[in-house]
Amino acid sequence: MRKTKEIYDFRKKVALFGILILAVILLSGFAESQETTYCAEKTTYGASCQDVPQEECNTGINPSTMQPYKCDRTACKSTPYCSTGTCVNKATGGCLPSSQAECNPVEGGFFYALPKDEVSECKVGCCFLGDGNSLVEKVRCDVLGKDYNVKATFKGDITNEVVCLALASPEAKGACVFETEKGRECKFTTREECLSMKSTINFPFHEGFLCTAPELGTICAMTQRTKCVPGKREVFFEDGCGNTANVYDANKVDNVAYWSYVPGVQGVEVDVGDGKGNINSKKYGACAFLKGSTCGPGNAEYGNFICKDLGCPANSDPLTGGVKRKHNEEWCSSPIKSFENAKPGQLSYLLYCYNGEVQYELCDPFRNKLCLENKETGAASCVVNRWSDCIFQENTRDCLDTSIRDCRIERGASTVTLRTQYGTEKQILDSDTGKTIIGTCVPKYTPGFKFWDPEGTMLDVPGETQTPLSICEFSNVACHVPYTQEVIGITAWRADPSEECVSQCKSVEGWSNSKCYEACTPVCLENLDGKNADARIVKDWAQSYQNLCTSLGDCGVAANYLEKEGYNRWRDLFTGEQIDWETLVNADKKK
Repeated sequence: MRKTKEIYDFRKKVALFGILILAVILLSGFAESQETTYCAEKTTYGASCQDVPQEECNTGINPSTMQPYKCDRTACKSTPYCSTGTCVNKATGGCLPSSQAECNPVEGGFFYALPKDEVSECKVGCCFLGDGNSLVEKVRCDVLGKDYNVKATFKGDITNEVVCLALASPEAKGACVFETEKGRECKFTTREECLSMKSTINFPFHEGFLCTAPELGTICAMTQRTKCVPGKREVFFEDGCGNTANVYDANKVDNVAYWSYVPGVQGVEVDVGDGKGNINSKKYGACAFLKGSTCGPGNAEYGNFICKDLGCPANSDPLTGGVKRKHNEEWCSSPIKSFENAKPGQLSYLLYCYNGEVQYELCDPFRNKLCLENKETGAASCVVNRWSDCIFQENTRDCLDTSIRDCRIERGASTVTLRTQYGTEKQILDSDTGKTIIGTCVPKYTPGFKFWDPEGTMLDVPGETQTPLSICEFSNVACHVPYTQEVIGITAWRADPSEECVSQCKSVEGWSNSKCYEACTPVCLENLDGKNADARIVKDWAQSYQNLCTSLGDCGVAANYLEKEGYNRWRDLFTGEQIDWETLVNADKKK
């Protein structure tokens, strides 16, 4: 027995020792596993936020931060980069529960350390996209708007999908039916307005239907009444409830389909009648504003409205020129040709008929723009008067280049020409013959100036330097006339050529003496009796200069467009005397 007990005690000790050894081994392994566990932001096999041995940590570069992936000797639940929240992807329009590490900003992700239902961009609501609606998250609504290139409107207070879808195409028209004490009434309106009416909750909106459609069973009946609708141009039928029906057509006053559906539904179409606006038509109400008609009072086969004529009758306004003008027709107050010798105050207007009245638009207060009628198209417009550099042209080709300027040439003796300091005509090159001729390049259409402010700029624009005075001075000349008498008291006085002019003429033109003498002999004065030095201005020469002045603009002396004379006479221009403007003005006031 003693031996058996000893064997039992030995076995007991061996068993306890084995248990101790196993416990040491297990504790040792657990400790070893605790020591080698790391939180990998990204593992070597592509997972995110995993507790793994250090050798399984990915130490490459994180493309979203351009920093190495994190690998910390701690549990992932203790790290900020593996904390859980919501990733809002603004590129794809999605909201997903995610860790911060899994929310990649490079791919459009934005991390919120909040549950999804607490992130405003993840709120579900009704997204209005043109004619289509959808119940989605706000961030998705924004993305859909960009994808479809339409304005996206998000309404977070609408969370019912049925209501959201019903609000699609809010401006769509149709029959809105509702019950009253009178019976089943109806209003022809938009889907949005209909859904806002609480009494219609049991009666869905009937898009494309008129209130007189028999299948709706309303109390609204067909009539023979018509009406004009604010904001519309056509004449419309009106049903028994006062609703607007389809466009008036006398042939369809009893047509059930025409009184049941809007155009485009169930084959219903509007007859455009004559296609020209149906002006004063008794049968058709398809008016067209651009073709000269709109809804207005008048006698039709049914109702008291017709397509009223918007034209301007010939005798309605003197500005029509005694001609019936169509709606939107344009014309000029005066032909552009009448401005070739325009007078002070003469202006050009663009006229047009609009809504039965003649309207007008001043092209420019100083004739820098003139009204021009296009005979081919019948249209008129204000065009630029390109006159400003005419007097600087030295040959006929440049002067008459209509692609650049609007000029004309005055040529010949005793005509409109610029002059030398001796009073003789300046020359201009004839581009066709290569010879010089007596002539001047002047504006084809006479411009206008601020003649009441001769030293002010011609145009109220930055950089303008020309003044009425600077333009008119181009026609100024002081005529120096050397007169001689061979036998004093016996022979007549005669005008001699300027030697300076003759010398210059020969050097430049190579002319013969006789031609240069003729060209350089002043023609501005003539003798009274041929026997003394008293002389007077040659009338033709003076008139030629007066014409030159007025062709450059509101220069010189002229009556205005009302034929009212100014404060001085044209011959005062050739006296060389200073005009006393104040005395002249005061004298005129006393008349």
